[in-house]
Amino acid sequence: MTAKRGRYSAGEGTRVLLIETAERLFARRGYDGVTLADIRSAAGQHNASVIGYYFGSKENLLRAIFAYRLPAISADREALVARSTADGDAPTTRAALWIMVQPLANTLRAGNNYVGLLDRLMETEILARSFSSVDPAMTDSGFGVDRALRAALAQLPEELRSQRIGMVYQSVLHTLARYNRSGAVPGRAELSSLIDAWDGLLHAPASDETRLIRDGIRT
Repeated sequence: MTAKRGRYSAGEGTRVLLIETAERLFARRGYDGVTLADIRSAAGQHNASVIGYYFGSKENLLRAIFAYRLPAISADREALVARSTADGDAPTTRAALWIMVQPLANTLRAGNNYVGLLDRLMETEILARSFSSVDPAMTDSGFGVDRALRAALAQLPEELRSQRIGMVYQSVLHTLARYNRSGAVPGRAELSSLIDAWDGLLHAPASDETRLIRDGIRT
């Protein structure tokens, strides 16, 4: 029985090693820039069929990264949601930004490359396709942040609201990915300052020029 448990433990260790190695390489070079041979070599695996044995395909390996990382991120996010809504009020944009950013920043402290992976694959078809297969329970809190931001910015025209939220998403990933690549971890004060900027972007008033142009387009 002990030997059997040992084999299972070793097998799970190999699986996790392949997941973490693929995550690191995808974060550095993108999905298409990494081959299965690259992953095997970087993981120190000499069996040419090892990835096929554990995952079946490169795309399934990418899906396995999400299945591996998202439970902890989702749990962090749900805890922040519970604290933010304990008084019964809907989250402010600043609270929603903390709910979005803090769990991702926590991955930097854990020493993984998940944020770098998201940044590298952002807006790619493979990322969208892989995310679509993730357990919805692992992504509900993330979609909840999006809904909270949109509700808190209900006064903005939909086009402007979507544009600004999209810009914030891109900036969050780009900024945290730079920390990931440098090996640095932002402290609480540093994160708060970044959230000041992202919150300001969301609430920046439209200029007279923009309003005139938009009104001209409508007429």
